[in-house]
Amino acid sequence: MFDLLMWQQIVNEFHFIRPLWLLALIPLSIVIYLRWKQDSKNEWQQELPKHLRSVLTVNDVGWKKQLPLKLLAASMLVAIVVCAGPTWEREASPFGEDKAALLIVLDNSESMLQKDLAPNRLERSKQKIRDLIALRKGGKTGLVVFSGTSHLAMPLTKDNSVFAPFLAAIQPDIMPIEGKNAESALPLIEPQLGTESAGTVLLITDGANPETIAAYEKYFSKSRHQLLVLAAGNENRASENPMDYASLKKLASKSGGSVISVTVDDSDVRSLNSRVERHMQLNNESAMPWKDMGYYLLFPVSLLMLSWFRKGWLVKWCLVVVLVSPTFYSVPTYAETVSLKAKTQEPVKEVTLWEKTTDWWMDLWLTPDQQGQWYFDKSEYLKAAKSYQDPLMKGTAYYYAGEYKLAHSAFIAVKSDLGMFNAANALARQREYVAARNIYRMLLKKDLDPDLKEKTQNNLNVMQGIVDEVNRMSESQKGTTDGPEESFELGDDKPRTGDGADEEVDSSLMTKESLNANEILGSQELADKWLRRVEADPKYFLRAKFQLQLREQTSNTQMQNEEVK
Repeated sequence: MFDLLMWQQIVNEFHFIRPLWLLALIPLSIVIYLRWKQDSKNEWQQELPKHLRSVLTVNDVGWKKQLPLKLLAASMLVAIVVCAGPTWEREASPFGEDKAALLIVLDNSESMLQKDLAPNRLERSKQKIRDLIALRKGGKTGLVVFSGTSHLAMPLTKDNSVFAPFLAAIQPDIMPIEGKNAESALPLIEPQLGTESAGTVLLITDGANPETIAAYEKYFSKSRHQLLVLAAGNENRASENPMDYASLKKLASKSGGSVISVTVDDSDVRSLNSRVERHMQLNNESAMPWKDMGYYLLFPVSLLMLSWFRKGWLVKWCLVVVLVSPTFYSVPTYAETVSLKAKTQEPVKEVTLWEKTTDWWMDLWLTPDQQGQWYFDKSEYLKAAKSYQDPLMKGTAYYYAGEYKLAHSAFIAVKSDLGMFNAANALARQREYVAARNIYRMLLKKDLDPDLKEKTQNNLNVMQGIVDEVNRMSESQKGTTDGPEESFELGDDKPRTGDGADEEVDSSLMTKESLNANEILGSQELADKWLRRVEADPKYFLRAKFQLQLREQTSNTQMQNEEVK
């Protein structure tokens, strides 16, 4: 793959560590010239007629003429360049202080649970993050996760043992708001990477909407940091919510970055790491010495000098090429995971050649939204949703297809009153009656279009009626676990269908243990207890942390709005 950043680094930073050695080219040129002139002037050949000279002499015309002298000149030229010490990058610091800072922005929305990458996009992305951190060997790495909002999960750190458990705890259900709002991560970049040195932002996602592309383009046009995009998905496998590689490629192009697809081996991780390091070397000062790249030229010098390992010109170069060429080629091999357990999931459907051909033909004549409308008119709603790029139309198609969770994620990305109304409808279809009711209430506080206001009020009345009925059933079954509507209790993995009934609980059972930092640090027993509680499952810690961050962001926004007024 052509690496533009590598060639940019070579062009900008190339120089010689010991340039005085280049003065040796002057006596070498003089010797080669005199030797060429002497060998070309053979008096006995001049005495022969021209027609006999061409028959009696060999290797004296064309590129073979004085070939040993030419190769000697080439080998000496390369040797002088080796002595001069060509370089274009610095040595890596053994202590890691010159490692480039990396902030990973990970998509934690519902679409990342698609299984076109085994076991799913999110788990494969987390695996790639682990591989990248191990490859960086001490570089500072931070983690931001986003869905409807963005949150700092781990500030920049070199400690992999601290990073690993929090990365493993990342799941969509810890996010306070659903959706896919990658641009909300932009305000978190500068506090982590700063502005004095150039770092890298690695965005791992399966698609980007036009608002995200515009926001990233605006931010990175004024920033020293570079953007790398890791496309989490497989275009060659069918999926309910396919990866939008075209939008990711456009996002990287507009932001001056690069997009890399997930691979089965570690080539994607190595490519990411090299781009992170090169960006740091191109834009940041370093106290480390320059790396002497001339040592790599010793191999061609050795091959050229083989011509003189014995007297005469005996080496057949065609034979050397035949023997040496296979050493530079190897058949690519890949490791494949073999499971001894029976498969419980249905295999992912491969995209057939006919489907690829059909998609290619439609791409020639129709835009993605036009293709989506064509499928929508034929009542092929799932195909329509996969084709649409407009989030409102994508959500509508998912809604008609009965994929209400995907429809909800798409409607949230619309960022309008109509989008929120449709998102509430999708929640209601999932039996999330309380969440849907709350959204309807929030919408009615705004200045809505009369038609939309009437629909919202009607749906609110329906939702409130359902919630009231569930609450009455909850009251009648208080203290029992019978009945079809148990899910209004506090189960995190079930839809909230009602507000729940108040249970009378003995106050002695409600004792709340509140400890401050001094108490924890002053008692080893309390400190161990607190650490065990946090280490038991970082998922709950992150969920609470994100809720606090969301409240802080909301309060800051309200204060700013009040100051503007």
